[in-house]
Amino acid sequence: MFYKKSRAKVGKAYKWFPRAYVLRKPVDTQMLGEAISQRCTASPADVHAVLRALPEVMAGYMEAGRSIHMDGLGTFHYKLSCAGRGVDSPEEVSPQQVKSVRVQFIPSRKKGVSGYLRSLVDHISFVEYKGKEDGESTQKTEEQTNKTEEEKE
Repeated sequence: MFYKKSRAKVGKAYKWFPRAYVLRKPVDTQMLGEAISQRCTASPADVHAVLRALPEVMAGYMEAGRSIHMDGLGTFHYKLSCAGRGVDSPEEVSPQQVKSVRVQFIPSRKKGVSGYLRSLVDHISFVEYKGKEDGESTQKTEEQTNKTEEEKE
């Protein structure tokens, strides 16, 4: 995982922090489908079709009040944001208070030797991104730190 050095105001002083850096071009459905098909017996087209159907199927279940748990990945559910639109009594509560609906994702977790580990984040190495914003030059430092090793210390 790439990070960049970022400055933020904390109280009255500015402090430096690592900030997650995501390369501009995301992995698209086609690329993801091809990578998955190399790990199973399904064809890239079949995996692509499943991935395309997944959001609609998940939305249908979540609209019906269900959460979605995917083994090894995590749980998805809807979360309502009312942003300061509280009312004084339970009788006044209504859908008009909802400002936005968001999808909440909680990574799966499994018990490890030193506590619980979350899928997707339990073996992350940090690398400082020193390239240009447009991704032309990506120089990595050798400051790779395994997150699980940090947690043990």
